[in-house]
Parts: sequence; structure tokens; C-alpha cells
Amino acid sequence: MKIKQSILSLTKTNLFVFLTVFVYSILTIICLNNGYFWDNIQQTSKEAHWYFLSDFKTLLMPAFDSGAYIVATGYHPPLMGLITAVLWKVFGYNLWVSHLFIFFWATVLMYNLLKLIRIFFSEEYVGWVFFIVLIESTLITQFAVASPDFIMFTAFVISLRALLKHKPILLTVGLFFLCCINMRGIFIGAILLIVHIFYTYLESNKKFNLHLIFKTILPYFPVLIILLAYFIYYFISRGWFFSNPSNYGGQYSQTTGSVNIIRHLASFILRSVENGRIIIWVLGIYVTFLTLKSKKVLSPYLKVIIQIFLLLNGLYFLFIFITKMPFSERYFMPQFFLLTIIVMLGIINFLPVRKIKLAFFLIICFELSGHFWIYPEKMVTFWDCTLAHLPFYELREECFAYIEHQKIDYKDVSGSFCLYDDRCFVELKNAGKIIGESDKSKYYIYSNISNAPDEWFDQLNTSNRLVPLKRFEKGLVYITIYKNTSYKDPVKQ
Repeated sequence: MKIKQSILSLTKTNLFVFLTVFVYSILTIICLNNGYFWDNIQQTSKEAHWYFLSDFKTLLMPAFDSGAYIVATGYHPPLMGLITAVLWKVFGYNLWVSHLFIFFWATVLMYNLLKLIRIFFSEEYVGWVFFIVLIESTLITQFAVASPDFIMFTAFVISLRALLKHKPILLTVGLFFLCCINMRGIFIGAILLIVHIFYTYLESNKKFNLHLIFKTILPYFPVLIILLAYFIYYFISRGWFFSNPSNYGGQYSQTTGSVNIIRHLASFILRSVENGRIIIWVLGIYVTFLTLKSKKVLSPYLKVIIQIFLLLNGLYFLFIFITKMPFSERYFMPQFFLLTIIVMLGIINFLPVRKIKLAFFLIICFELSGHFWIYPEKMVTFWDCTLAHLPFYELREECFAYIEHQKIDYKDVSGSFCLYDDRCFVELKNAGKIIGESDKSKYYIYSNISNAPDEWFDQLNTSNRLVPLKRFEKGLVYITIYKNTSYKDPVKQ
């Protein structure tokens, strides 16, 4: 009977895996020739263009305050740009290269995620948890836009699995991609080291010696050496990252005033629970209450993920008070994943069997609703965390096709976020067709994707200076071309 039940559970797991692979494959086909989107334009495309066009002549890109055409923050290690440029050299300068590359990382994630989930769950629930984790709206949208954050999340899962199962080589590989893709990955890597030491302490029956400590931290040395070499080289060549406000320095200055702190706290809470994530948090509070009430003894594995979860959330909570850094829900993918695992375990341990599947189905419904959490235009919507943004690529093409059909000179056109700059950075074609940023041009392109400041949005809707010329709309996304009635040709003046 137990053998038959195990076979049925394994078959169910395979069904969920097949369904997930099918969803990710279809999404890859749909997005195969979509351009770079949101912060990915800077962090992947522009930085890759630097290496691709310069034939990798130098590691460091110009800083934001250098006045160069292609610049970089510097505090994010440039691994994503380097890899993308190499892929372009090998496979060709095409958009599908990035999307197939991210699909490769999706297969790596799925393999390691299955291995990790099986540490915590019986086979009966592995498929459910696997599917719930991978269809979460932020994660699947980061996959759709071929984002570095998807690779960073995959590297986190690899590192966590390697930590729990004592795989030092795999841990070294995971840490390399985790810490070299993004600065946030370095914070996560540091937290993993702290928790890893505690985990070793627990496993050694609370006894420590120098050999054990060295063995624990050894996998962290390669990436530490690489990061030290990079940052020392950067500081010698470029100086401190935030010395100039144009280098995003304003975001990393201290939050001042109680009102600003409250706003930052509200943003932190909203980004943590939006896009359907609120159901996991509500269930998390419920599960925590039941766990404390039952005085249940936690396994070392569960203690590890709870500690990582608390330290990661504590770090970002600290950022509320010490920086002005705006939060995005993609920043919380690792800790939300850990919370999901904790909640799933609690549901299985405390709910009656007949209610477990109902709870899983409810979570799936909330996660799918995440693609429809679009706020009024005066509230920021992070469109790179919802598949509702997908019509934008088609509308963008229609918008520029109209401009060219009307023979409008690109020198007379400016645009909002995701629409300005050289079109080649998004499309990998139409190089030299540059859209400016100033709203003083003869024509201005605006999209609700751009999240304009309140005062600018009010001006678009109430001012007689910018008159709508042509609107393109599909689903929840629109793009509007405005004509500037107060524009005066400087050549004729």
C-alpha cells in the first residue's frame, strides 16, 4: 500500500513539474523576441553593449557622473553584462539569446528546487510546493523579462541546497553567481555565511573547533577574493560609488523626518504583501501562532530557513531608516520563497488532510491574481513584477511605426521611462534612433508603464501645453504620443 502511494505521489509530482515546464516554455516562446524591459535595460543591455562594442577592452565602465554615453553604477558587479556580451559574440546579437539563456537558468532552478523541497516535504506535497513557488507572479515575470534577479534567485536556491546537504563545491558555484550578479546578492551571501556557521554549530552538537570553522567558511573564500579584487580595483580607479548624487547616491542617503520614514515603512509593507503575497503572510502569522502554542521542536533544517528569513527581512527593515532606497517586490523574492516553505510546512503539520489541498489551491489563486494588481496611476506599479505588462512590447512597436510613418524626426521626440534613449538598447536594432528625456521637445511619448511623478502626471492631463496626438492601448497598458503646443524650433528663432 505504501509503495503504491509513493508511486502515485511521484506521478503527481511529475505532473506538476510537466505543467510548470510547459508554462515556462510557452512564456519563453511568447517573449522570445521581446526587448529589454525596466531596469534590465541598464543592468543587462547597456552594460553588455559596453563590453560588446569595446571588445572587452576594460572591466570597469564609466560612472554615472562621467558624462559618458554608457555608464554603470559600479556597486553591482558587472557579471550579467559580461555574460550577455559573450553570448552575443558566440550566438549573435539577438534578443532571443537572453531569453534562451534565462530558460537555461529556469531548468537549473527547477532541478535544484526539487532537490531542496524534498529535504522538507514528503513526495505527496513536493509537486504542489514546486508549482506554488514557480508560478509566483514576481518570479515568473522576472523570468519573462530575462532579469538578472531571476539568476540571483536561482543561485540563492542552489546555495541554500548546498549549505543544507554539505556540498561545498556546489555552494562555491552558487555563491559566485549569487554575489556577482547584484549587490543584494552580496548581502544574502553574508547572511548565508552567518547562518551556515550556526548550522554547523547545531550539527556538531554545539561543539566548535578551528578545523570545523575553516571547513565551513572555505567555500566562501573564492567569491570573497573575487569581490575584494573587483571593489578594490574599482575604488582605486573610480572612487566611492555614492560620492555624486547622479550615481544614485541620493537613494542611499539617510531617510530624514518621521513622515518620510512612515512612507518608507508603508512602501516596505506594501511591496512585501502585494501581487497576491498577502495570503502567504496571513497564513504565516497563523502558522506562527500555532507553532508557538504547540511548542513544537523545530528541525535544524527549518531553523536554518527561519533564521535566513528573519535576517533578510531585518536587513531590509533596517534600510527603512538608513537609506532612501525604493523597494521593489523583486527585492524580496528570496525571503518570500523561504516564507512560502515555512507556511507550506505549517499547513501540512497543523491543518486536517482534507483542508491542506484547499489551502494550496487558495494560495495558487492569490498568486495568479498578482498579475492584476495594477494601481491607479498616481501609485507606483512595478510592472516588471506582473505579466500584465506584456502588451507594452507590441504597443511600443506600433508607437514607433506611427512616428516613422508620419516622418517625425527623432530629434523632435522625447519620452518617459522605458521609452527614452537609443532604441538599440531595448530592441538590438534601430541604432542611432534616439529618444530624448526632456519634456520640452516637439513630441513627447508617455506610457503608464513609466510611473510618472504625480505633478508630471497632472500636467499631462490638465495642461494645454501637451496635447494628445495618438494613443495606443491594449489590456492594462497604454502609450500616448503628445504634441507640445508651446514648442518653438530653435533653428527658426
